[in-house]
Amino acid sequence: MDPIASPYTPNAGSRPSSLAGRDGELEQFRVLVGRLKRGATEQSMIIRGLRGVGKTVLLNAFEDRAESEGFLSYYHELTPDSSLVGAIARDAQAALARLRLSARATQTLRDALGHLGTIKIVGPEGIELAVDLRKADEGTIAADLSELFLQLGAAAASKKSGVVFLLDEVQFASEIEYRAVISALHRATQKNMPITMAAAGLPQIPRLTGEARSYAERLFTFPVIANLAESDARAALLEPARRQKVEYEHDAATIALSWTGGYPFYIQQVGKHAWNLAETTPITTRDVEAAIPVAQASLDTSIYEVRVQRATDQERRYMRAMAELGEGPYRTGDVADKLGRKTPDVSMIRQRLLDKGLVYATEDYGHVDFTVPRFAEFMGRYMPYQAPRAKRKPKS
Repeated sequence: MDPIASPYTPNAGSRPSSLAGRDGELEQFRVLVGRLKRGATEQSMIIRGLRGVGKTVLLNAFEDRAESEGFLSYYHELTPDSSLVGAIARDAQAALARLRLSARATQTLRDALGHLGTIKIVGPEGIELAVDLRKADEGTIAADLSELFLQLGAAAASKKSGVVFLLDEVQFASEIEYRAVISALHRATQKNMPITMAAAGLPQIPRLTGEARSYAERLFTFPVIANLAESDARAALLEPARRQKVEYEHDAATIALSWTGGYPFYIQQVGKHAWNLAETTPITTRDVEAAIPVAQASLDTSIYEVRVQRATDQERRYMRAMAELGEGPYRTGDVADKLGRKTPDVSMIRQRLLDKGLVYATEDYGHVDFTVPRFAEFMGRYMPYQAPRAKRKPKS
């Protein structure tokens, strides 16, 4: 069939034509924005899950919802080099421009922000902000950002609007800036300001957030998204095709879904290649069986190999030792044993993998796991496991 007409979208962050299995999160965000519009408060959201399960897709859906409700939304994908406070200050400046405040309201806002130490008004008129955190202590950063949120929230409320900050890969935020943002959001919530945050990150985010501020667990909810339930996975595979009057044979769909394990990016890949290989409807068992190795090869090169190439030889051996233990999470001591070394001897290797986002520390102390689903399977295909050499016994 015509690949141009394919309804499947195996791309990073691309919204599939059927967003199956995420109704709960979409409804939660609808309620969040709706309550802020009424002047009420509601917990902000931090979605957590492995890579490739649809976190970015959800943030994009949240963005569409917020804009449709008259809210101003600003999306950022964070990196280890990002300045979270700087990004939010730029967003605030853009939001204030979009709100088209009167000259009097603008001057009032300039007066309110004029005393801040880290977020400064520059220019003789309007609201142009510059951020300088180099000599600031954490308390000053948090206080300045809190004041900015209060003024931005009041300005948005005066225009019957609100502001949503959408932060992807939030685990990369610097600790000081992340704590400052949480403090500012807390202050805005106390004052019933229509400002909220919807973020997405790896599964360790609740722990990191709780460590950032003790009240954070009451300020946010932490929905978990993972592989889809069988009925939702079936809908994600079949419904996009049905909208174009294309069906799957029952056994073909069963084989495809069994191979995907319910992971959204696997569903999109096998759907794409089954569609491209099929000559007509229905898509057959033969089509799916031919599509699976093609889809796997595509996943290996587009998702897995890209990540493993960022690792050093030592780091790859560490991940291969993890894979040799089967499915995670993995006790770090067991990984060290597989490498024939003591845990402290490989702690720096583990830390580098954590810094690169290839593994994450689970909520169970002393355990790690891969950040991408089925990465252990890939490591088994990618490289052989080398058992450590047996140590020679000293001669008597």
